[in-house]
Amino acid sequence: MQKDQTIECVIESLAYGGRGVARVDGRVVFVDRGLPGQTAEVRLTKVKKRFAEAELVREVRRSPDHAEPFCRHFGECGGCMHQDLAYDAQLREKDIQVQDAMQRLGGLEFEKVLPPVASPRTREYRNKMEFAFAGKGDGLVLGLRQRGGKEVVDVPGCGLMHDSAIEVMREAAEFCRETGIPSWSPRNRSGYWRHLVVRRSQSDGRLLVHLITTPDKAKHDAARALGEYLVAEMGADGFVHSTRKSALELAFGERRILSLGRARLLERLNTGPRELRFHISADAFFQPNTDTAEVLCRTVLDFAGLTGAEHVLDLFCGAGGFALTLADQAARVTGLEMVPSAVEDAKKNAKANGLENCEFHVVNLEGDQGQAPQLPEADVVVCDPPRGGMSTPLVRALRDMRPGRLVAVSCDPPALARDAAELGYRPVQLVTVDQFPHTAHVECVALLERND
Repeated sequence: MQKDQTIECVIESLAYGGRGVARVDGRVVFVDRGLPGQTAEVRLTKVKKRFAEAELVREVRRSPDHAEPFCRHFGECGGCMHQDLAYDAQLREKDIQVQDAMQRLGGLEFEKVLPPVASPRTREYRNKMEFAFAGKGDGLVLGLRQRGGKEVVDVPGCGLMHDSAIEVMREAAEFCRETGIPSWSPRNRSGYWRHLVVRRSQSDGRLLVHLITTPDKAKHDAARALGEYLVAEMGADGFVHSTRKSALELAFGERRILSLGRARLLERLNTGPRELRFHISADAFFQPNTDTAEVLCRTVLDFAGLTGAEHVLDLFCGAGGFALTLADQAARVTGLEMVPSAVEDAKKNAKANGLENCEFHVVNLEGDQGQAPQLPEADVVVCDPPRGGMSTPLVRALRDMRPGRLVAVSCDPPALARDAAELGYRPVQLVTVDQFPHTAHVECVALLERND
Protein backbone atom coordinates (compact mmCIF):
# COMPACT_ATOMS: atom_id res chain seq x y z
CA MET A 1 0.00 0.00 0.00
CA GLN A 2 1.23 3.46 -0.89
CA LYS A 3 -0.15 6.95 -0.53
CA ASP A 4 -2.23 8.07 -3.56
CA GLN A 5 -2.65 4.45 -4.66
CA THR A 6 -6.16 3.56 -5.84
CA ILE A 7 -7.60 0.27 -4.58
CA GLU A 8 -10.96 -1.48 -4.49
CA CYS A 9 -12.40 -2.58 -1.15
CA VAL A 10 -15.60 -3.62 0.61
CA ILE A 11 -16.79 -1.37 3.45
CA GLU A 12 -17.68 -3.59 6.40
CA SER A 13 -18.94 -1.12 9.01
CA LEU A 14 -18.77 2.45 10.31
CA ALA A 15 -16.10 3.59 12.73
CA TYR A 16 -16.92 5.97 15.57
CA GLY A 17 -16.84 9.38 13.90
CA GLY A 18 -18.61 8.17 10.77
CA ARG A 19 -15.95 6.85 8.40
CA GLY A 20 -16.35 3.51 6.64
CA VAL A 21 -14.13 0.60 7.73
CA ALA A 22 -12.55 -1.83 5.24
CA ARG A 23 -9.76 -4.39 5.69
CA VAL A 24 -7.14 -4.76 3.00
CA ASP A 25 -3.85 -6.71 3.23
CA GLY A 26 -4.01 -6.89 7.00
CA ARG A 27 -4.62 -3.17 7.44
CA VAL A 28 -7.74 -1.36 8.54
CA VAL A 29 -8.67 1.29 5.97
CA PHE A 30 -10.85 4.20 7.10
CA VAL A 31 -12.82 5.49 4.12
CA ASP A 32 -14.37 8.94 4.17
CA ARG A 33 -17.97 8.74 2.86
CA GLY A 34 -17.87 4.95 2.81
CA LEU A 35 -21.05 3.03 3.71
CA PRO A 36 -21.43 -0.49 5.17
CA GLY A 37 -21.95 -3.12 2.47
CA GLN A 38 -20.61 -0.86 -0.26
CA THR A 39 -17.89 -1.89 -2.70
CA ALA A 40 -15.82 1.15 -3.52
CA GLU A 41 -12.81 2.38 -5.39
CA VAL A 42 -10.82 4.55 -2.99
CA ARG A 43 -7.63 6.63 -3.03
CA LEU A 44 -5.24 6.20 -0.11
CA THR A 45 -4.49 9.55 1.55
CA LYS A 46 -2.42 8.22 4.47
CA VAL A 47 -0.69 4.87 4.98
CA LYS A 48 0.61 3.74 8.37
CA LYS A 49 1.89 0.40 9.63
CA ARG A 50 -1.46 -0.78 10.99
CA PHE A 51 -4.03 1.38 9.25
CA ALA A 52 -4.64 3.60 6.28
CA GLU A 53 -7.01 6.46 5.43
CA ALA A 54 -8.73 6.90 2.10
CA GLU A 55 -11.28 8.96 0.23
CA LEU A 56 -14.07 7.58 -1.94
CA VAL A 57 -13.35 7.85 -5.67
CA ARG A 58 -16.13 5.74 -7.18
CA GLU A 59 -18.93 3.53 -5.97
CA VAL A 60 -18.55 0.10 -7.58
CA ARG A 61 -21.51 -1.53 -5.85
CA ARG A 62 -24.11 0.37 -3.84
CA SER A 63 -24.70 -0.48 -0.17
CA PRO A 64 -27.92 -2.47 0.41
CA ASP A 65 -28.68 0.11 3.13
CA HIS A 66 -28.34 3.09 0.79
CA ALA A 67 -30.94 5.87 1.16
CA GLU A 68 -31.59 8.97 -0.91
CA PRO A 69 -30.53 12.14 0.93
CA PHE A 70 -33.41 14.52 1.63
CA CYS A 71 -31.33 17.73 1.84
CA ARG A 72 -29.76 19.55 -1.10
CA HIS A 73 -26.81 20.58 1.08
CA PHE A 74 -25.90 17.00 2.00
CA GLY A 75 -22.29 16.17 1.24
CA GLU A 76 -21.13 19.77 1.49
CA CYS A 77 -22.57 20.75 4.88
CA GLY A 78 -21.12 19.05 7.95
CA GLY A 79 -24.40 19.04 9.86
CA CYS A 80 -25.19 15.51 8.63
CA MET A 81 -22.98 12.61 7.61
CA HIS A 82 -25.39 9.75 6.94
CA GLN A 83 -28.50 10.91 5.15
CA ASP A 84 -27.42 8.41 2.47
CA LEU A 85 -27.70 5.49 4.92
CA ALA A 86 -31.05 3.96 5.95
CA TYR A 87 -31.98 4.92 9.51
CA ASP A 88 -32.17 1.32 10.79
CA ALA A 89 -28.60 0.84 9.58
CA GLN A 90 -27.48 4.08 11.27
CA LEU A 91 -28.91 2.86 14.58
CA ARG A 92 -27.32 -0.58 14.17
CA GLU A 93 -23.88 0.88 13.46
CA LYS A 94 -24.04 3.32 16.38
CA ASP A 95 -24.95 0.53 18.78
CA ILE A 96 -21.99 -1.53 17.52
CA GLN A 97 -19.69 1.49 17.99
CA VAL A 98 -20.81 2.00 21.60
CA GLN A 99 -20.33 -1.64 22.55
CA ASP A 100 -16.98 -1.79 20.74
CA ALA A 101 -15.73 1.29 22.60
CA MET A 102 -16.66 -0.21 25.96
CA GLN A 103 -14.98 -3.55 25.24
CA ARG A 104 -11.94 -2.45 23.26
CA LEU A 105 -11.06 0.84 24.98
CA GLY A 106 -12.33 0.19 28.48
CA GLY A 107 -12.14 -3.58 28.76
CA LEU A 108 -15.75 -3.47 30.00
CA GLU A 109 -18.17 -6.38 29.71
CA PHE A 110 -21.62 -5.21 30.77
CA GLU A 111 -23.91 -7.74 32.42
CA LYS A 112 -26.83 -6.52 30.33
CA VAL A 113 -26.87 -4.58 27.06
CA LEU A 114 -30.31 -3.22 26.18
CA PRO A 115 -31.53 -2.83 22.57
CA PRO A 116 -30.64 0.57 21.05
CA VAL A 117 -33.30 3.27 21.24
CA ALA A 118 -34.15 5.15 18.05
CA SER A 119 -35.11 8.80 17.90
CA PRO A 120 -38.91 9.00 17.49
CA ARG A 121 -38.35 11.59 14.76
CA THR A 122 -35.55 11.62 12.22
CA ARG A 123 -36.36 15.07 10.78
CA GLU A 124 -36.99 18.38 12.50
CA TYR A 125 -35.95 16.72 15.75
CA ARG A 126 -33.61 19.43 17.05
CA ASN A 127 -34.78 22.08 19.52
CA LYS A 128 -31.53 24.03 19.18
CA MET A 129 -29.04 24.75 16.41
CA GLU A 130 -25.85 26.78 16.44
CA PHE A 131 -25.03 28.73 13.27
CA ALA A 132 -21.71 30.44 12.52
CA PHE A 133 -21.04 33.68 10.64
CA ALA A 134 -18.31 34.05 8.02
CA GLY A 135 -17.33 36.66 5.45
CA LYS A 136 -18.32 40.27 5.00
CA GLY A 137 -20.38 42.54 2.79
CA ASP A 138 -22.39 40.74 0.12
CA GLY A 139 -20.34 37.62 0.86
CA LEU A 140 -21.40 37.35 4.51
CA VAL A 141 -22.97 33.95 5.25
CA LEU A 142 -24.61 32.38 8.28
CA GLY A 143 -24.68 28.61 8.28
CA LEU A 144 -22.98 25.38 9.37
CA ARG A 145 -19.39 24.22 9.09
CA GLN A 146 -18.30 22.46 5.93
CA ARG A 147 -18.02 18.69 6.06
CA GLY A 148 -14.42 17.92 6.92
CA GLY A 149 -13.44 21.61 7.03
CA LYS A 150 -13.80 24.90 8.86
CA GLU A 151 -15.46 26.97 6.14
CA VAL A 152 -19.06 28.01 6.74
CA VAL A 153 -21.65 26.67 4.31
CA ASP A 154 -24.74 28.74 3.54
CA VAL A 155 -27.75 26.55 4.42
CA PRO A 156 -30.97 28.35 3.48
CA GLY A 157 -32.77 25.06 4.13
CA CYS A 158 -32.19 22.40 6.81
CA GLY A 159 -34.23 19.31 7.63
CA LEU A 160 -32.97 18.94 11.20
CA MET A 161 -34.95 21.82 12.71
CA HIS A 162 -38.42 23.28 12.25
CA ASP A 163 -38.92 25.64 9.31
CA SER A 164 -39.84 28.54 11.61
CA ALA A 165 -36.39 28.43 13.22
CA ILE A 166 -34.62 28.13 9.88
CA GLU A 167 -36.59 31.10 8.52
CA VAL A 168 -35.42 33.24 11.46
CA MET A 169 -31.83 32.20 10.70
CA ARG A 170 -32.23 33.17 7.02
CA GLU A 171 -33.69 36.59 7.89
CA ALA A 172 -30.93 37.23 10.43
CA ALA A 173 -28.32 36.44 7.79
CA GLU A 174 -29.86 38.91 5.34
CA PHE A 175 -30.17 41.60 8.00
CA CYS A 176 -26.53 41.26 9.07
CA ARG A 177 -25.40 41.20 5.44
CA GLU A 178 -27.13 44.51 4.79
CA THR A 179 -25.40 46.22 7.73
CA GLY A 180 -22.05 45.85 5.95
CA ILE A 181 -20.47 44.85 9.27
CA PRO A 182 -18.01 41.96 8.81
CA SER A 183 -18.12 38.70 10.70
CA TRP A 184 -15.46 37.69 13.19
CA SER A 185 -12.34 36.29 11.55
CA PRO A 186 -10.32 33.96 13.83
CA ARG A 187 -7.36 34.39 11.50
CA ASN A 188 -7.32 38.20 11.59
CA ARG A 189 -8.80 38.54 15.08
CA SER A 190 -11.20 41.17 13.76
CA GLY A 191 -14.87 41.50 12.84
CA TYR A 192 -18.11 41.47 14.83
CA TRP A 193 -20.76 38.77 14.14
CA ARG A 194 -19.79 35.35 15.58
CA HIS A 195 -22.70 32.95 16.18
CA LEU A 196 -26.47 32.81 16.11
CA VAL A 197 -28.14 30.15 18.26
CA VAL A 198 -31.82 29.44 17.65
CA ARG A 199 -33.87 27.49 20.18
CA ARG A 200 -37.44 26.31 19.54
CA SER A 201 -39.66 24.85 22.23
CA GLN A 202 -41.24 21.61 21.12
CA SER A 203 -43.98 22.24 23.68
CA ASP A 204 -45.35 25.49 22.31
CA GLY A 205 -43.24 26.40 19.26
CA ARG A 206 -41.81 29.59 20.79
CA LEU A 207 -38.42 30.79 19.56
CA LEU A 208 -35.45 32.19 21.49
CA VAL A 209 -32.58 33.68 19.48
CA HIS A 210 -29.12 34.15 20.97
CA LEU A 211 -26.69 36.38 19.09
CA ILE A 212 -23.01 36.20 20.02
CA THR A 213 -20.64 38.94 18.84
CA THR A 214 -17.28 40.41 19.73
CA PRO A 215 -17.27 43.11 22.46
CA ASP A 216 -17.18 46.03 19.96
CA LYS A 217 -19.47 48.57 21.65
CA ALA A 218 -19.61 50.78 18.57
CA LYS A 219 -21.54 48.06 16.73
CA HIS A 220 -23.94 47.01 19.48
CA ASP A 221 -26.68 49.22 18.01
CA ALA A 222 -26.74 46.93 14.98
CA ALA A 223 -27.21 43.92 17.26
CA ARG A 224 -30.09 45.64 19.02
CA ALA A 225 -31.68 46.51 15.68
CA LEU A 226 -31.43 42.86 14.62
CA GLY A 227 -33.11 41.75 17.85
CA GLU A 228 -35.91 44.27 17.51
CA TYR A 229 -36.51 43.16 13.92
CA LEU A 230 -36.60 39.44 14.76
CA VAL A 231 -38.97 39.97 17.71
CA ALA A 232 -41.29 42.49 16.01
CA GLU A 233 -41.38 41.09 12.48
CA MET A 234 -40.18 37.47 12.46
CA GLY A 235 -42.04 35.94 15.37
CA ALA A 236 -39.11 35.43 17.72
CA ASP A 237 -40.40 35.40 21.29
CA GLY A 238 -37.08 36.35 22.80
CA PHE A 239 -33.70 37.72 21.78
CA VAL A 240 -30.47 37.75 23.78
CA HIS A 241 -27.25 39.46 22.75
CA SER A 242 -24.01 38.31 24.37
CA THR A 243 -20.38 39.03 23.65
CA ARG A 244 -17.43 36.68 23.52
CA LYS A 245 -13.79 37.77 23.74
CA SER A 246 -12.17 34.33 23.70
CA ALA A 247 -10.77 33.18 20.36
CA LEU A 248 -12.18 29.69 20.91
CA GLU A 249 -14.94 29.03 18.37
CA LEU A 250 -17.70 28.19 20.82
CA ALA A 251 -21.29 29.39 20.51
CA PHE A 252 -21.32 30.49 24.12
CA GLY A 253 -21.57 34.04 25.46
CA GLU A 254 -19.27 35.44 28.12
CA ARG A 255 -21.16 38.66 28.90
CA ARG A 256 -24.82 39.46 28.35
CA ILE A 257 -25.49 42.85 26.74
CA LEU A 258 -29.18 42.86 25.91
CA SER A 259 -32.36 40.86 26.35
CA LEU A 260 -35.62 41.51 24.49
CA GLY A 261 -38.89 39.70 25.03
CA ARG A 262 -38.71 36.32 26.72
CA ALA A 263 -35.28 35.45 28.15
CA ARG A 264 -36.28 31.79 28.64
CA LEU A 265 -38.22 29.12 26.79
CA LEU A 266 -40.64 26.66 28.35
CA GLU A 267 -40.12 22.99 27.54
CA ARG A 268 -42.04 20.02 28.90
CA LEU A 269 -40.77 16.49 29.41
CA ASN A 270 -42.85 13.44 30.19
CA THR A 271 -40.34 11.58 32.31
CA GLY A 272 -42.69 8.79 33.37
CA PRO A 273 -43.84 9.61 36.90
CA ARG A 274 -44.90 13.13 35.95
CA GLU A 275 -44.64 15.86 33.34
CA LEU A 276 -41.88 18.32 34.19
CA ARG A 277 -41.64 21.93 33.06
CA PHE A 278 -38.28 23.46 32.26
CA HIS A 279 -37.45 27.11 31.77
CA ILE A 280 -34.36 27.27 29.57
CA SER A 281 -32.18 30.34 29.15
CA ALA A 282 -29.98 31.20 26.19
CA ASP A 283 -26.77 29.60 27.48
CA ALA A 284 -28.20 26.75 29.56
CA PHE A 285 -27.59 23.15 28.56
CA PHE A 286 -30.69 21.17 27.63
CA GLN A 287 -30.75 18.02 25.53
CA PRO A 288 -31.10 19.17 21.87
CA ASN A 289 -33.61 16.43 20.99
CA THR A 290 -36.66 16.75 23.24
CA ASP A 291 -38.06 13.32 22.35
CA THR A 292 -34.90 11.46 23.26
CA ALA A 293 -34.39 13.71 26.30
CA GLU A 294 -37.49 12.01 27.70
CA VAL A 295 -35.94 8.61 26.90
CA LEU A 296 -32.71 9.58 28.65
CA CYS A 297 -34.54 10.83 31.75
CA ARG A 298 -36.58 7.62 32.03
CA THR A 299 -33.47 5.51 31.52
CA VAL A 300 -31.51 7.39 34.18
CA LEU A 301 -34.44 7.00 36.59
CA ASP A 302 -34.61 3.27 35.91
CA PHE A 303 -30.84 2.75 36.22
CA ALA A 304 -30.67 4.79 39.45
CA GLY A 305 -32.86 2.19 41.21
CA LEU A 306 -34.03 4.60 43.92
CA THR A 307 -35.98 3.55 47.01
CA GLY A 308 -36.76 7.02 48.36
CA ALA A 309 -33.98 7.04 50.94
CA GLU A 310 -31.02 8.08 48.78
CA HIS A 311 -29.12 11.32 48.41
CA VAL A 312 -28.53 11.74 44.66
CA LEU A 313 -25.75 13.89 43.23
CA ASP A 314 -26.28 15.18 39.68
CA LEU A 315 -23.01 16.37 38.12
CA PHE A 316 -23.11 18.76 35.14
CA CYS A 317 -26.81 19.13 35.91
CA GLY A 318 -27.55 21.86 33.34
CA ALA A 319 -31.13 23.14 33.72
CA GLY A 320 -31.91 20.23 36.06
CA GLY A 321 -33.34 17.61 33.71
CA PHE A 322 -32.05 14.51 35.48
CA ALA A 323 -32.15 16.02 38.98
CA LEU A 324 -35.84 16.89 38.77
CA THR A 325 -36.66 13.53 37.19
CA LEU A 326 -35.09 11.75 40.18
CA ALA A 327 -36.40 14.06 42.91
CA ASP A 328 -39.76 12.34 43.47
CA GLN A 329 -38.05 9.03 44.24
CA ALA A 330 -35.07 10.33 46.25
CA ALA A 331 -34.71 11.73 49.74
CA ARG A 332 -32.84 14.70 48.31
CA VAL A 333 -30.99 15.71 45.17
CA THR A 334 -27.99 18.02 44.79
CA GLY A 335 -27.13 19.36 41.35
CA LEU A 336 -23.70 20.77 40.56
CA GLU A 337 -22.94 22.75 37.42
CA MET A 338 -20.17 25.02 36.10
CA VAL A 339 -22.45 27.52 34.29
CA PRO A 340 -24.11 30.02 36.68
CA SER A 341 -27.07 30.78 34.37
CA ALA A 342 -27.85 27.05 34.16
CA VAL A 343 -27.88 26.79 37.96
CA GLU A 344 -30.34 29.69 38.12
CA ASP A 345 -32.53 27.89 35.58
CA ALA A 346 -32.36 24.67 37.61
CA LYS A 347 -33.44 26.47 40.78
CA LYS A 348 -36.37 28.10 38.98
CA ASN A 349 -37.33 24.76 37.44
CA ALA A 350 -37.38 23.01 40.82
CA LYS A 351 -39.65 25.73 42.20
CA ALA A 352 -41.91 25.67 39.13
CA ASN A 353 -42.40 21.93 39.56
CA GLY A 354 -43.00 22.12 43.32
CA LEU A 355 -39.90 20.09 44.18
CA GLU A 356 -38.48 21.15 47.54
CA ASN A 357 -35.88 18.43 48.05
CA CYS A 358 -33.49 19.80 45.37
CA GLU A 359 -30.59 22.21 45.66
CA PHE A 360 -28.22 23.47 42.99
CA HIS A 361 -24.76 25.01 43.19
CA VAL A 362 -22.09 26.43 40.91
CA VAL A 363 -18.94 24.28 41.22
CA ASN A 364 -15.86 23.93 39.04
CA LEU A 365 -16.18 20.22 38.35
CA GLU A 366 -12.93 20.17 36.38
CA GLY A 367 -11.02 20.92 39.57
CA ASP A 368 -8.93 23.99 40.39
CA GLN A 369 -5.27 23.69 39.39
CA GLY A 370 -5.45 19.91 39.35
CA GLN A 371 -7.14 19.67 42.74
CA ALA A 372 -10.13 17.33 42.95
CA PRO A 373 -13.46 19.17 43.30
CA GLN A 374 -15.15 18.93 46.69
CA LEU A 375 -18.21 16.71 46.29
CA PRO A 376 -20.85 16.06 48.95
CA GLU A 377 -21.34 12.45 50.00
CA ALA A 378 -24.02 10.71 47.94
CA ASP A 379 -25.53 7.26 47.54
CA VAL A 380 -26.14 7.59 43.79
CA VAL A 381 -24.31 9.83 41.32
CA VAL A 382 -25.55 10.84 37.88
CA CYS A 383 -22.91 12.34 35.61
CA ASP A 384 -23.44 13.85 32.15
CA PRO A 385 -20.15 15.60 31.32
CA PRO A 386 -19.38 17.60 28.17
CA ARG A 387 -17.80 15.85 25.19
CA GLY A 388 -14.40 14.57 26.27
CA GLY A 389 -15.70 13.09 29.51
CA MET A 390 -14.71 13.62 33.12
CA SER A 391 -11.51 15.32 34.14
CA THR A 392 -8.88 13.33 36.02
CA PRO A 393 -9.52 15.32 39.24
CA LEU A 394 -13.26 14.56 39.01
CA VAL A 395 -12.64 10.84 38.53
CA ARG A 396 -10.35 10.98 41.58
CA ALA A 397 -13.05 12.73 43.61
CA LEU A 398 -15.61 10.06 42.70
CA ARG A 399 -13.21 7.25 43.57
CA ASP A 400 -12.60 8.86 46.95
CA MET A 401 -16.33 9.34 47.60
CA ARG A 402 -17.26 5.81 46.47
CA PRO A 403 -21.00 6.14 45.82
CA GLY A 404 -22.84 2.82 45.63
CA ARG A 405 -24.15 3.43 42.15
CA LEU A 406 -23.13 5.68 39.29
CA VAL A 407 -25.27 6.40 36.22
CA ALA A 408 -23.09 7.81 33.45
CA VAL A 409 -24.62 9.60 30.47
CA SER A 410 -22.24 10.33 27.61
CA CYS A 411 -22.18 11.80 24.11
CA ASP A 412 -18.65 10.41 23.69
CA PRO A 413 -18.53 6.59 24.14
CA PRO A 414 -14.70 6.35 24.01
CA ALA A 415 -14.47 8.94 26.81
CA LEU A 416 -17.06 7.04 28.86
CA ALA A 417 -15.15 3.79 28.34
CA ARG A 418 -11.97 5.44 29.63
CA ASP A 419 -13.72 7.06 32.61
CA ALA A 420 -15.55 3.86 33.60
CA ALA A 421 -12.34 1.86 33.44
CA GLU A 422 -10.55 4.40 35.65
CA LEU A 423 -13.39 4.41 38.18
CA GLY A 424 -13.05 0.65 38.59
CA TYR A 425 -16.77 0.04 39.10
CA ARG A 426 -18.66 -3.05 37.96
CA PRO A 427 -20.30 -2.51 34.53
CA VAL A 428 -23.96 -3.52 34.95
CA GLN A 429 -26.20 -2.10 32.21
CA LEU A 430 -25.64 -0.23 28.94
CA VAL A 431 -27.95 1.27 26.33
CA THR A 432 -27.40 3.30 23.16
CA VAL A 433 -29.78 6.22 22.56
CA ASP A 434 -29.72 7.93 19.18
CA GLN A 435 -30.12 11.63 19.87
CA PHE A 436 -28.87 12.78 16.48
CA PRO A 437 -30.15 10.90 13.41
CA HIS A 438 -28.07 11.29 10.22
CA THR A 439 -25.00 12.41 12.20
CA ALA A 440 -22.04 10.50 13.63
CA HIS A 441 -22.97 11.54 17.18
CA VAL A 442 -24.45 9.03 19.60
CA GLU A 443 -25.54 9.07 23.25
CA CYS A 444 -25.30 6.19 25.69
CA VAL A 445 -26.17 5.51 29.32
CA ALA A 446 -24.22 3.13 31.58
CA LEU A 447 -24.99 1.82 35.04
CA LEU A 448 -21.89 1.20 37.14
CA GLU A 449 -21.94 -0.26 40.65
CA ARG A 450 -19.31 -0.26 43.34
CA ASN A 451 -17.38 -3.47 43.94
CA ASP A 452 -17.82 -4.11 47.65
